[in-house]
Amino acid sequence: MSRWAAAWWYSVAGGVGVVVLLAVVGPLLAPYPADAAVGMPFAGPGGGAVLGTDRLGRDVLSHLLTGGTQLLVVAAVIAVAVTVLSAVLGAVAAVRPRAGRAIELCGDLVILLPAVLGILLVLTAWPQGGVTALIAVSLVFGVPYCARIFAASATTIATSGYVEAAIASGESLPHLIFREILPNLRAVFTTQLGLRFVVAIYLVSTIAFLGVSALGPDNWAIMVRDNASGLLLNPWAVLAPSAAIAIVAVGVNLVVTRGPKNRSAPKASSNTADATVAVAEADDGSTRRAESAGGGRVSAGREVARAVRGVDGAGELRSAVGDVGAVRGVDGAGELRSAVGDVGAVRGVERAGAGWRGGTPVAESGDAAVVDGLTVAADSGAVLLAPLSFRLKVGTVTALTGASGAGKSTAMRALLGHLPAGARGEGAVLVEGRAVFALDAGALRKFRREYIAYVGQDPGSELNPLLRVRAVLAEAAPHSSDADRLAVIEQVGLDPIHLRRRCARLSGGQQRRVALARAILRRPRLLVLDEPLAGLHGSLRTEIAQLISTLATENSVTVLLSGHDTEAINAIADTVIEVRPPSERPVNTDAAGRNGNSGGRPLNSTPATAVSPISDPADARETTAVQATGINADAGGHRVLDGIGFRLPAGAALAVVGPSGAGKTTLARVIAGLHGDAVGSLEVSGVPVPVGQKRRIKVGANGIQLVTQNPRAALNPQRTVEQTLARPLRRIARVPKQEIPTRIAGLLTAVDLPADLADRHPHQLSGGQRQRVALARALAADPAVLICDEITTALDAETAAAIMSLLDRVRADRGTAVILISHDMTLVRGHCTDLLVLDHGRVVESGAPATVFAAPSHQATADLLG
Repeated sequence: MSRWAAAWWYSVAGGVGVVVLLAVVGPLLAPYPADAAVGMPFAGPGGGAVLGTDRLGRDVLSHLLTGGTQLLVVAAVIAVAVTVLSAVLGAVAAVRPRAGRAIELCGDLVILLPAVLGILLVLTAWPQGGVTALIAVSLVFGVPYCARIFAASATTIATSGYVEAAIASGESLPHLIFREILPNLRAVFTTQLGLRFVVAIYLVSTIAFLGVSALGPDNWAIMVRDNASGLLLNPWAVLAPSAAIAIVAVGVNLVVTRGPKNRSAPKASSNTADATVAVAEADDGSTRRAESAGGGRVSAGREVARAVRGVDGAGELRSAVGDVGAVRGVDGAGELRSAVGDVGAVRGVERAGAGWRGGTPVAESGDAAVVDGLTVAADSGAVLLAPLSFRLKVGTVTALTGASGAGKSTAMRALLGHLPAGARGEGAVLVEGRAVFALDAGALRKFRREYIAYVGQDPGSELNPLLRVRAVLAEAAPHSSDADRLAVIEQVGLDPIHLRRRCARLSGGQQRRVALARAILRRPRLLVLDEPLAGLHGSLRTEIAQLISTLATENSVTVLLSGHDTEAINAIADTVIEVRPPSERPVNTDAAGRNGNSGGRPLNSTPATAVSPISDPADARETTAVQATGINADAGGHRVLDGIGFRLPAGAALAVVGPSGAGKTTLARVIAGLHGDAVGSLEVSGVPVPVGQKRRIKVGANGIQLVTQNPRAALNPQRTVEQTLARPLRRIARVPKQEIPTRIAGLLTAVDLPADLADRHPHQLSGGQRQRVALARALAADPAVLICDEITTALDAETAAAIMSLLDRVRADRGTAVILISHDMTLVRGHCTDLLVLDHGRVVESGAPATVFAAPSHQATADLLG
């Protein structure tokens, strides 16, 4: 919002506040009693009557000051009652579909009768009801409209990972509504409260004007009605109360719906500008997701110390060390072949020309982007990204690697001119010669449309779940043809039939490929891909990697990507930059430019490939943790699971693998009780449990926990990490209150996270950190069955191995059975005791991982091995 718009908003808000204040305290300020005659009827302003008199000779100003209290109080009660009841009903409808259908049916019956007509009929037939009747009838006719709005908003929240995890762990309906859903509907609640107040003002005024309800005689609407006959004699008797009603109604509406948002944004370079950062990916400039970029100031021209020695020839650098790193192996006129330091270890970085001059980056020939000394810190002071500098050459592939939480996603989003909410940064970012943080909101949107495309770590949350894939692609590139859309879908390895499917019906891997196809279809100059190879099986991962390489070499697209698959990244990347965690000090590197450790404190230093499957005790293997028989599931009228059955002993680990869309996540949701259209038999710890989306409070509390594959939606954004972990510790594990902080610190340590993350909110965490907090939440409940859906996708290899080693210990120490969905066959082979291979919703192979992988009998299994 611009300064002018902000000033305008404050002016309107101030005017409304003055009118409301006068209505509340007006009786104390009135110069005369409201019912006292002070002059001739309809006398004009003058003497002791500033606004003249009304039809009974009473002072209009005194009548005006005393006439708003009842009107505003009754309207406020109606607005609050309607909004609160609608919010609760909407949340119930989102969590309980059957209840939602009943609520919708009742609403349809009420909506058949026009609201104003219905209210007039009821109040006319019930005149003795007074204000109580008016409030009650307003609820009857107002809630159905408002509840539908809340239901639509709550439905999206109800399908998020943190709500589904709460359902799977047996949380009660009141907890789901009042602790998980409603706190995340604050923006909708505030807007609806303001709108309902405006509607109530007009409703109460209309009822009072018509005289069908027992409202006080000093009401503003009654003043308008009684004095209409003297409009020409003293217009103030009518205009003053009418203006008061209009100012309150219109003013409240404007204040609520057009409040000042994101008035300050991070500043880059030496320029300062207010901006609201929106991540817009459509060619037509429509905004997909808007996020505040916070209010921190970024000081430009940060001095970075560089000690240079061994200058030979025409500016050729032989070696340089400093805050930016140590430079080795320089070959050519100023060309840097390798640089390492606390900006990360860089392999094969080519920089032409003079580089940075006087602390300001200089875009040179062939540069697509330049990042110089970029540092990002949260509003709490926590460093999200240590100083980082690099160049992107046109037509090359550059990869950011490093431990989870090192700041890779933060650095990538900085190229779009976006920083996390409330964060502040230092340094400079140039893309296509433009200082992106110096662009105003309009220029930034245009820049994003024309030059850059971004695919986030969780592309599923960026796709409209209600749109079909064809519509998503057409929206991103409206000038593309059907042939273009068909070609790009085939490029990313999807069948053309997916063009007709809605995004919500796609698997996680399919959604990732659709998001990539959307970005490619826009034909950007710079393509930023956060974990593009995650969640893909072996052969498909190779195909997508080859596609990215082809885009760079043949189409001159500059690609910046991140990932943890070292082998695949090294195969396609021209430059690999290792981003170090902010807390890590620079370390020596090997000849390849890789550092000696990962910056984290691993739970178990044993590599995944050296971990042998746990030999489970005989008594543990005799106890069945979960057994499924004849599981069938449908989605959108299609059979997605057909006759699935397995038995998993306590302390064992079952890997469910298969290509994208095979039904792996659907099977996990069926076991967790989150998929409604499913049948079959399921037992947990010998206790039969219902299959389908039914309440499982007792079963959930006794040991089913789910860790979903979506890191962005895994945690409730309104809660800190401490609050997230405290809930299962108190409710399920029954840990005494005084022991909660110690247990929380222990859980964070167990998942390789520092204890000081406990006071952070999810938006202050990286994708890998969110995933580990979600795992810690599940472990806090000490589950009998732990379902892990792609939990290692957002983690670096060493941390992923450490997490799997943690699960090994949990299985051995507690007898917890683990169901792991993964595309990482190395982890499956090293940590799982049983294997289930799915293809098109059917089990095609099963057995011990080593046996199945040694001689796969089905093509789907062979494809997984790449």
